[in-house]
Amino acid sequence: MGFFDFLLNSTNGIKTDNNIGPTQSKPLDFQSYNEEFSMDMTTEPYGNNMFEGSNIFSNNGVELQDARNTLRLVYSGILAKNNADELYAVIGYGNNLAWEDVETYPMHKISDDKFELMLPVKRPGNINIAFKDGSDNWDNNSGMNYCFKNYVYEGSQ
Repeated sequence: MGFFDFLLNSTNGIKTDNNIGPTQSKPLDFQSYNEEFSMDMTTEPYGNNMFEGSNIFSNNGVELQDARNTLRLVYSGILAKNNADELYAVIGYGNNLAWEDVETYPMHKISDDKFELMLPVKRPGNINIAFKDGSDNWDNNSGMNYCFKNYVYEGSQ
């Protein structure tokens, strides 16, 4: 008998005294019901921060969040604070000293000092990021770049 059958069949003559099922004479042991949804959609438009403890660049205004097979990159760093009208994320994979598959993505301005990018992760390997504005000013974390472990792409380690 399914969970809803027990609730819906309570008036058809079957014995249903408090916590006693239709064919049982002792109280039922109820187990907690587990919801299918694992994301808290009330805190961020795309869910919670991905691997909260690894977002070590949030003080610099760089956040990376999991958004269902893509990453939501939010930037409110020095270029955004200096009134950039255009902002680009330069993203590569692999070793921070030898980036592979480098691409430049325009970011979308979501407030006066905040930009975002929905980035489809295309391959395994660390994700390395630097930012530049329309005047070719760069934010590359003082030459160290913003490097994140790739938790999104299937097969990443």
